[in-house]
Amino acid sequence: MVAVRIPMTAEALGRSRFGISPCAEVVGSLRALHRPSPGSPHLMRWRARALDAVPAESLSLLAALTGSTVYVLDLLTPPPHAAVASIDDEAAAIAATPPELTEYQLDIAFRGRAVPAEVAASVGGPARLEELRQPMPAVVAEALAGGAAAFTARLAGAMRTYFERVLAPDWPRVLDVLTADVAYRGDRMAQHGALTLLDDFHPSVRWDDGAIVVRKPFDLVVDWPHDGLLLVPSTGIGDGVLLNAERPTAPSILYPARGLHALWPAPSAAPGELGELIGHTRATLLAALDVPRTTAELGRREALSAATVSYHLGILHRTGLVARRRTGRRVVYARTELAAALLG
Repeated sequence: MVAVRIPMTAEALGRSRFGISPCAEVVGSLRALHRPSPGSPHLMRWRARALDAVPAESLSLLAALTGSTVYVLDLLTPPPHAAVASIDDEAAAIAATPPELTEYQLDIAFRGRAVPAEVAASVGGPARLEELRQPMPAVVAEALAGGAAAFTARLAGAMRTYFERVLAPDWPRVLDVLTADVAYRGDRMAQHGALTLLDDFHPSVRWDDGAIVVRKPFDLVVDWPHDGLLLVPSTGIGDGVLLNAERPTAPSILYPARGLHALWPAPSAAPGELGELIGHTRATLLAALDVPRTTAELGRREALSAATVSYHLGILHRTGLVARRRTGRRVVYARTELAAALLG
């Protein structure tokens, strides 16, 4: 499997910290410009707001830099140094990106630019790298005409404008969702150990033989996170995780936050009894998945046989109401956003 490996002890993982980043929300929101998400009403609301309220020049530049499914410039998501960063601090960090680092990241992103041999080797060679990279859009080339420092200054202004015109009206509610996610994961880690952080993180992230493994289209070993990871929840990243790894900064993983239904409009009509809709056993199992659990844990909790639990979880999984993932030898089940919305 092609992936990023982050060798780490459970102790180092326990030293990981969380940070909330306005820029991570901006990047997640921007990805909906390329891949509309009807199943995420808040992203569709932000998409419409962006097309209406963000100046075309700024929006086209940001869209050009966030459309790739392989690599998004790390400088767009500077690691938050506080529990909750401000957009002004993060915009200042983008503007202060060293020119050589800006050029290096652009080299990775766009075709026709020189790339260090080790970068090409990580994806299978120069030919494969060219397949993964994109041609540089004209709007990016134009923004670069004045040099790397002018480019990052312009980019910082565009990120701030996008945040203020698209996300700021909803920021208090977004902040509630993100802080609730951090509190949930912190409680899980305190009660059950560091590895439970990964139970319902994302299917592309897992613990394997002393390392965190992130499925990506390139091979990389991140061998410097001795003080753990920086974990950044996002309400806009639903189709994977974003990894920010620039030596010697602690690597960041931007991951989908829980509880997105809090950002959605209330359904016009909720079922009176969920059990009448999907069956009482399945409704009971969904209610019990207030935290991720294994089949055995659910069976003990609800006094059901393993076969009964497995049967009903299979149906819930096929209908999109639960997700499952393997962590070591355990298979853990968690409610999806659709199930959370049904449960209210």
